[in-house]
Amino acid sequence: MLYTICNICGLRTNIACFGKTQTERNMEEKHMKKFFALVLAIVMVSLCITGCGQTSTDGDQTTGDKPVAYVLAEKGDTYSLGLASNFQTAFEKLGGEVIMETFVKNTTNFSDYLQKAIDKKAAVIFAPNSTTVAANLLKNANDVGITCPIMAGDTWEHSVILDAVKGTDLDVYCSTFFDESDTSSEAAGNFVTGFKKWLADNPDKLQMNGGNDIVAAVSALGFDAYNVALSAIRAAAEEKGADMTSVDIATALWKLNYKGGVTGDITFDKNGDAIKDCAYIKKAGDGKFEFVKTQTVANDATQGTPATYTTDGVKLDTEGKKIIIGVFEPTSGDNAAGGKQEVIGAQYANSLDNKVTIAGEEYTVELYVSDNGSVDEQAVTAASNIVNQHALISLGSYGSGVSIAAADTFAAAGIPAIGVSCTNASVTEGHDFYFRTCFLDPFQGSVMANFAWDTISK
Repeated sequence: MLYTICNICGLRTNIACFGKTQTERNMEEKHMKKFFALVLAIVMVSLCITGCGQTSTDGDQTTGDKPVAYVLAEKGDTYSLGLASNFQTAFEKLGGEVIMETFVKNTTNFSDYLQKAIDKKAAVIFAPNSTTVAANLLKNANDVGITCPIMAGDTWEHSVILDAVKGTDLDVYCSTFFDESDTSSEAAGNFVTGFKKWLADNPDKLQMNGGNDIVAAVSALGFDAYNVALSAIRAAAEEKGADMTSVDIATALWKLNYKGGVTGDITFDKNGDAIKDCAYIKKAGDGKFEFVKTQTVANDATQGTPATYTTDGVKLDTEGKKIIIGVFEPTSGDNAAGGKQEVIGAQYANSLDNKVTIAGEEYTVELYVSDNGSVDEQAVTAASNIVNQHALISLGSYGSGVSIAAADTFAAAGIPAIGVSCTNASVTEGHDFYFRTCFLDPFQGSVMANFAWDTISK
């Protein structure tokens, strides 16, 4: 381009100088040099603008040299903030940049937040929030034209998400605890087949599942949690007979090595957490979740030792010949969808096995469901209701915040609780009566950060 301009300018100089005096030619030459300098400056500016414009194309999803992850969490929500923080730590360790923002509870329009993700050229959006939040967020994402992958944690494995992505081009992924198509174990295969039939035979339970027979991972966890509780009850009864208490059941949980669970074998570590090393990655597809991959992370934890308990706990009801297992779950509020799925998982397990023989006497196992409303303020009341029912053990909850809020209530009564999908590390830390059957957010955050990194690197 510059060569052409020079040639043109040279030609014009020769033509203009024909027939003129040396002085006139010298003056003309000075003017042409000034003209050439001006043209050259214009060309350089033009090239600079063109080059700068090339960095702002739709395909550019980086700020500088680092891929950008836009993370959106809810203020005051233990699960949301905890998982978001774990994702941020892992993604930055991989070499990416994280833009973290929070929104207040009851926010329904996320368009401005999502536009920021576009403006920052985010390569991925990570939004570990409730299904209620997700429904609005995904609608807004489609409206503003989000094209990058949107990812979340285990809460998004629900029909609400499938409904939200239907008819859109959104790429939505989540991590979870189980996949119904994974029938590699006999226990998993039998559970999936039996659970679907049970749902078909119970319309009210089908409705609690979202109106379809999709097997949610949290239902599988609820099923396992019930059977773990039942195994601990039987172990305590074998050792203590009719003198057993809820504290004896807690002690039995520390020693338990539960084999053949739907979500894998379950043994509890020093914090009362199940020793697990695998997560499932799924994509929200056309009316179903599509399995993408499993992600494993080495877990070198070992089985914990029984805690030293000083409370007497709850005695066995030898007169009524029944054992109450509390089900501490949200059946209302933001997390109701997932809470109901954990409830029906436990209820299905109870329908298959609800008798325990203690000292030659048969006891009936009954479930008592107490709604924690998805909020910390109601959690203590819900836990107290379970205590007042003289439950020997409790299951739940879906949601870490409510589990943490209720921990002291269960501990004061000497009742062990088995969290189903409450993934925040604080649920069991310092709470000797709280156990859980799921993996934790530090693991889940790392899994999704690695998956996000691999996805945007392709």
